[in-house]
Amino acid sequence: MDIAAYMRRLALPAHQHRSDCAGAQRSPLIDVRKLSLETRFESEAAIRALCNPAYLGDHTALCRVLGQYKMFVDTRDIGVAPHLLIDGIWEMWLTEALVSLVRPGMVVADVGANLGYFTLLMADLVGAGGRVHAFEPNLRMVELLGRSLSVNGYWPRVSLHHVALGAEDGREMVLIVSPSEPKNGYMVDAGAEAGAEAVAPRVDCARMDTTLPWDAIDLAKIDVEGAEEMVWAGMRGQLDNGRLKTVLIEFASGRYADPAGFLRTLQAPGFALSRLDATAGFVPATEAQILAFDPLEDVMLVLQR
Repeated sequence: MDIAAYMRRLALPAHQHRSDCAGAQRSPLIDVRKLSLETRFESEAAIRALCNPAYLGDHTALCRVLGQYKMFVDTRDIGVAPHLLIDGIWEMWLTEALVSLVRPGMVVADVGANLGYFTLLMADLVGAGGRVHAFEPNLRMVELLGRSLSVNGYWPRVSLHHVALGAEDGREMVLIVSPSEPKNGYMVDAGAEAGAEAVAPRVDCARMDTTLPWDAIDLAKIDVEGAEEMVWAGMRGQLDNGRLKTVLIEFASGRYADPAGFLRTLQAPGFALSRLDATAGFVPATEAQILAFDPLEDVMLVLQR
């Protein structure tokens, strides 16, 4: 495979060059809109060739992800950061799915944004006329994502919210997070037994449907490590107003007291159910098929109406 030739095929055309936040012209790199399941092998090779990571000190590194976006990561993180630093990719199947679903002018939500890999991708895809709402309770991740938004010039189209979404406004929670695995952070009630893991400062909860700027959302990606039922309960307004057409939500049946009941709740607003397969893309699915997965296995559900 001629990687150089393939990179030229993926490059942004000259008329789509964008300027960074300092006004300097950005070099044409990879156009993420050309990524697809059919060309994944070649795309991943081209993206890896452009990673170019640099350590900045203070547990922070800068890398290039998806062959285009500059991204700050915490080098203590062994869950996501190594993949971004060396490969420039995280969950390519979900990356490709979002490329196929997100369109210019859309308003989208990244619930559980973490370092912001998908926030940056969606900020590019919605364009200057769209908006991304990124929700993340981990302050360290919020700080790094804020720096990534700045260096890529995306602040005008991204709203970054340091908040945990849930079923109640104002409920005080504690984020349990290990520095080496921040993507697996989870929320517990303030005052609850935290165990031996690292504990982040207390974080306020908010319902998504009680803040007006969050009301007009077309698509939501939800990855909240077990808090899916609480987040869904706080989205009643978005589910009722009819604008929210597509939801990608991580589901693991072992997290819920009644997984079958939660699946029915997810489909109740009129959503058709499918799942995102790492090798086949979008696959129609039944409740029984989803529940047949290992209870500890994460399944990315795709809800569309």
